[in-house]
Parts: sequence; structure tokens; C-alpha cells
Amino acid sequence: MIALRRTGWVVMGAVAFLVALYSLRYAAVAFGAWPLIDQGIRGVITQVPVRALVHMVIAPIALLVGPLQFVPGLRARHPKIHRYVGRVYVAACVIAGIAALATAPYASGGPIAGLGFGLLAVCWMGTSLMGWRAAVQRKFELHRLMMRLSYAMTFGAVTLRLQIPLGFALGYASYSAMSVWLAYTSWIPNVIIVLTFWLLRRRRAAPALRATASLSRVPPLQRTVP
Repeated sequence: MIALRRTGWVVMGAVAFLVALYSLRYAAVAFGAWPLIDQGIRGVITQVPVRALVHMVIAPIALLVGPLQFVPGLRARHPKIHRYVGRVYVAACVIAGIAALATAPYASGGPIAGLGFGLLAVCWMGTSLMGWRAAVQRKFELHRLMMRLSYAMTFGAVTLRLQIPLGFALGYASYSAMSVWLAYTSWIPNVIIVLTFWLLRRRRAAPALRATASLSRVPPLQRTVP
């Protein structure tokens, strides 16, 4: 199980790194270059350049540093680094989320796509801030859940790109055309998967938690075996 988790983390981190690196091409727009940028997205950038580019350049930072938050050894041996990276992650999510929300009405896929991306921005910022607040309040179980949900939405940048070939296979002519459903399928399944695993883990842990709670109610002298 531990080996499987490590493998999953390595795969997640690798694809996140590659997508983040690829997404940073949007920074070239500031210098007049448009490398491999879809015409529909180019139209959005042309309409609202500051909002769109802030989101497109800052969001990859969250995608890049997010996996570091899920390294148990880093949390245990270097808590200060964990907290610092966490602050960078949350700041990137909030800044990119505000820019995404402001850009959503101009989505190349129209109002339906804009609604999906707008909902994503709100939920993304909300879970990130709730996760940070829970850590400050030392509610670590809630903190872990919120940050997992937050990164599930951040990872939507990866799942969106993985789904684009499916859109072309289904006959869609462009990213803009398929973004009507990508605005939802890129992140909602990720959230469902995280919640499902969290609920399953809680269910498996429930008997042990009940036993611990029952034992804590027994007077100390009665816990000893005669």
C-alpha cells in the first residue's frame, strides 16, 4: 500500500510538473509571442489580458508546489518548510482564483463554460482558505480534507488537458467547443474521488475510534486485567 501511494505521488507530481511547465508558455504573451495557444483562449486574453494572464501564470505555481504538501516526511521533519510552501500554495490559489473568477464571463465556450469555470474558482478559493484557516486553528483533520479538495481542483488543469484528446475524438473542432463540458468534467470527478476515499477511510477508522472513545470513558482502575 505504501509503495502504491508513493508511485501515485510520483506520477501525480510528474504530470503536474509537466503541465505547469507547459502552462508557463502564457508568460510569453507579455512579450508578444503566442506559442501553441488556442485561438479561443487567445481571444479571451485579448479581451481581458491582465485578468487572464494573472490566472494563467500564477495557477501553475499552485499546481507545481501542491504535491510537496502531501509528503509525510516533509511535514514531520521540516514543519516550517511545510507551512511556508502551504502559504505559497494558498496565495497562488487565491490570486489565480480571483483572476479566474474575473475572467470566467469571457470564457471562449460561452456562458455555460463560464459558469463552470466560475464555480471552480469559487470552490477552489474557498477550500484553500478553509484549509489554511483549519491549520491555524489546529483542526488538522479538516485541514487535510480541505487541502486535498483544493488540490483536486488545482489538478483540474491536468485532467482538463487529458480530456482534450477525447473531445477531438468525439468530433469537437476546438477547445472552445468542448469547454462547455470540460468546465465541469475537469474538476468535479476529482472532487468526487477525493471525497469517496475520505469517506471510505473514515468508515474503516470508525470501529477503532469508537473503541478508543469507549475506553476513555472507563475509569483507569477498571481498565487493568485482574
